[in-house]
Order: sequence, then structure tokens, then C-alpha cells
Amino acid sequence: MPPLTTPLTLSTPRRQAVFYALLYAGTGASLPFMPLWLKTHGMSAGQIGIILAVPLLLRALSGPISGLWADSFRLYRTPLVVLALSGACFYALMSLGTLVPPMRFAAYLVLFTLGYTCMASVSPLIDAMTLQLSRREHFTYAIPRAVGSSAFILTNIVLGYVLLILPPDSILVWIVVAATLTAIGGRYLLGDQVRPDIHHVDTPRQTGWQRLRVLMRDEGFLWLMIAVGCLQASHSFYYAFSTIIWKERGLSSGTCGYLWAVGVVAEVAFMWLGEGIRRQVGPWRMLVLAGLFAVMRWGIMAMSPPLWVLYPLQALHALSFAATYLAGLELIHRLTPKGYEGLAQTMNAAYASGVMMGIGTLASGAIYQVFAARGYGVMAGVAGIGLLSALWMYSQRDRLMAINPTVPAPGDAG
Repeated sequence: MPPLTTPLTLSTPRRQAVFYALLYAGTGASLPFMPLWLKTHGMSAGQIGIILAVPLLLRALSGPISGLWADSFRLYRTPLVVLALSGACFYALMSLGTLVPPMRFAAYLVLFTLGYTCMASVSPLIDAMTLQLSRREHFTYAIPRAVGSSAFILTNIVLGYVLLILPPDSILVWIVVAATLTAIGGRYLLGDQVRPDIHHVDTPRQTGWQRLRVLMRDEGFLWLMIAVGCLQASHSFYYAFSTIIWKERGLSSGTCGYLWAVGVVAEVAFMWLGEGIRRQVGPWRMLVLAGLFAVMRWGIMAMSPPLWVLYPLQALHALSFAATYLAGLELIHRLTPKGYEGLAQTMNAAYASGVMMGIGTLASGAIYQVFAARGYGVMAGVAGIGLLSALWMYSQRDRLMAINPTVPAPGDAG
């Protein structure tokens, strides 16, 4: 069956952007609103915390497994379609939890873990695909990803209004429909794009364990995982307790919402407009700058600054998070052996956004109980480890690049 055609032929970046939008329309519903759905279906706060944390921690296994499995396909789109369709089915089965009241917690835990794992595995695979295609067809890979972030924000707003009219069950319906549309989009929008890296690997001669060992013995990749993992994990306390801390200081719910919005808007703006900065600064320096601003952001937050300072600190999300994310994508492409980019992106997402973030989230509760708002200082220390790793990588960049030489994108700085 040929790819879907439209009266207006879509270019590759537009196809990627539409797919990102479909994917993040589901994420924009599941991350903020799934706890509400679980609560209305009888889950306690402790049970909800377990259900949300388990798939994050299991990404230590699910990330490498999904990456190795995806490497067995010739076309980029095939694993994306299978994962999205499977995610839609697992999420849809959660609606049957009310039929087995004594088993609801176990059913929700298993099904949410499977559904979340499937959809979370799509993200690094589409990142790897978009980055490869952007180099081949010379478009800015951050722009399609920024469309995804915009869809995430729009979903937050629209579904918030929908829930004023419809019951919480509409959350699960939204997620299932979005995952189904993601699968359809993967099949018809992405087309017959062949992975360019498939030609670099003699797959039948390498087992999955052998491929993992190649990456885990790669010095540059390991240091990058430490740097990006620590910088991303330093956001865990912020995600978990910022609203609570701000409200304890007397800020209204509306003000807290504006503060969150500033951070997300800054992230999206950097995705849209940051390509020139990335090319001028280069991914090595950008990772160092991200570390510097992350340490500064959390260090100042630990001092409980006044409201007028919180707004520019929130705008630093563009650097502490988005710059880390973009630099990590680019450096994985530069540092990993040819043919391992997709697997490397999956493993990086699994550990940086999964395991490290899960550990940070679990630790944040104890940190908050002991330090309250000063817990941001602990996160500044975690970001400091990421900064030191990034600085060491920058000092060794020529040697690390020589291990697995790649051709930088035109105009890239060091």
C-alpha cells in the first residue's frame, strides 16, 4: 500500500512535524492528566505514584530492548507503527479495569507500563530518524520537534477545557485516539524511508548483546550519558515539587500556571529559533552552557527568590532542558559508531529521561522533606556533575571524535 497522498505534497520536514504533533498530542494528555484518570478509578496517591514511576525505572531494560528490536527493521516507520498501535491497545484495555475491581491496581500497573513503554519508545526512534533525514535533506531537525512541543502545550489547554464539560474518562479516550492516529500517521505519512545507517551494520552477524557491548564500551557515549543524564535528572525536583513550593510561598494557582507556561514557551521558542545558536556555538559548547545555566538556575531557586526573579529563571528552561536535549541528539550522532545511532538514541532516552529521571523523582520526596525549597540546591549539585562531565568531554572532543569519526553538519562549530 503506497503512502498517503494529499492535494498538497508534504515535504519531509512537514511529514515529520505532523507525526511529532500526533505523538505529543497523546503525551500531552497522559503526562498531566493520567493521574486524574487513575484517581477517579479508585487509585490512591501511593498507588498512582507507583504506577507512574515503574515504567520510568523499567526503561533501563525496555530502552535497550526496544532499540535492538527496532534495529532489525529496514524501514524507519515499521517499528514506529507497531509500537504506536500496541500502545493504543494497551491503553484501551485500561478501560476494562472496572470489570475486575480486586485486580484493578495490578491491571492498571501492567497495562500503563506497557502502554507508556510503547509510546515512550517511539520518541527516540523518531528523533533518530528526523536527525538522519535532516542531514540527508538539509533541513533543521529541531523545527519538527518544536511542532511536537507545541502540540503538547495545545493538548494541555484543550483537554483542560474538555474536562470542564466531559468526564475524566475522556482522558483515556483522547490518549487511545492519539496513539491510533500516531500509528496511522507512521504508516502513511512517513513513507518508505530506508534507514541510511542500516548499510553500515552486518546485522545477521551481530547479536543484540554484542551491539549493546559496542556502545557500552564507547567512551564518548558513556560520558555523554552521564552528562545528559545528570542535567536532565536535575529537573526532577522541579517537576515534582515546584508548584507545591510556590503555593506554600503564597503564590496563587494562576501565578503557578503562568510560571510553568513561561518555561514551556521558552523551550518551544528555543526549538524553533535556536538552530542559528546551535550552529554558531556547536553542540559541545552548548552542552557546557546548558550545564552552567542549570547549576545557576537551581542554585538561585534554592534561595527562594522573589516572584520577579522566578520568571527569568523559568525562561532558563530553554537552556537547562532544551539546549541539553538538542546537544545530546547531535553529540550522539557524532560520537557513536555508524549504524548504532538509533540504538544509541533509544538508550540515551531510556537512561536520561527514564531511569535517571525516575531515580531523581523518587529521591525528590525525601529531599523535599529534609530541605524543602533548599532541595533545589541538591539539584544544582546533580547538574554540577553533568557540567563537569560536559567540560571534560569538551576538553577531549578531538580524541573522542577520532574514535568514531563523523562528518559535522555544514556550518557547525566545535
